[in-house]
Amino acid sequence: MLTPVPAAATPEPSIPADLSRAAVVEQDGVRLTMELERNPMPAGEVTWVTKTIENVGKKPIQYFPCGEAMTVAGQLHDRPWRPGVQLPNPQALWKKYLLLHVDVWDGTRQVIFLPDGLTGSSSGCGDIAYVEILGPGKALRERSRWDGLTFRRLAPPPTSKVDLVGSFEYAHAARADVEAPRLKLEMQLETWIDGRPDAYLDPGEVADLALRDPRLAAILTARDLYNGNEGVLIFDPAWTTYQVGMLESGNLPVSRAHLLTVDAVTGEIRGWVERDWDYDVDDYP
Repeated sequence: MLTPVPAAATPEPSIPADLSRAAVVEQDGVRLTMELERNPMPAGEVTWVTKTIENVGKKPIQYFPCGEAMTVAGQLHDRPWRPGVQLPNPQALWKKYLLLHVDVWDGTRQVIFLPDGLTGSSSGCGDIAYVEILGPGKALRERSRWDGLTFRRLAPPPTSKVDLVGSFEYAHAARADVEAPRLKLEMQLETWIDGRPDAYLDPGEVADLALRDPRLAAILTARDLYNGNEGVLIFDPAWTTYQVGMLESGNLPVSRAHLLTVDAVTGEIRGWVERDWDYDVDDYP
């Protein structure tokens, strides 16, 4: 029986007082402002950021919106993910696939602000290049939200400093059909997350527990997790559980899901579910 290391084993840092909620940077005729709804940001709760891009120069600029013109994201450098234990094969290979799928294999813990309604699972622009023009004296304002979870759809982060970065790409060109060298302007804001009292298990620890379950192991062996079938490792805030398992390939827009439910705090196996997964409702894992 695996016993995960509880998250409470890491001492909680102290949040500084009088944290700023706004930052401004200006370069090359472009001024960026970002303003947080609150700082510190409560884990598990939605926090909004307002972003303003101003052309304070004398010539038009291009910008490249992909859902949003200016991105805001940050890493918790002081609180990387715990990796869990070393499993034997094939469980070790399954675990690596699951953790790579949710971008946590290297231990990086991050938070991302996204336009309302997006989770980051399927918000890319692909090969389509969107180009817009911002004229002199004009401004663009956007609002994005952090859902209170760790990206991608993982448990709320612990109390920690976040190196929050706003980033904007632009080019000096007066028309959208003109190619010009892309430039990047970034800004940083010292931000903190006020974590919850619950000591959540990390994704690697959840995978360790789930992959020892014979029902999940049988499905992953029979269906071949790597052959187009998608891994699932998602936190459910309504039930404080993780769903861990697999979606069968080739059945869009509805796939067949085989999921183990794991308590995100205690590691208890709550149940086994086999159901239809509707990508329009459940989103991409």
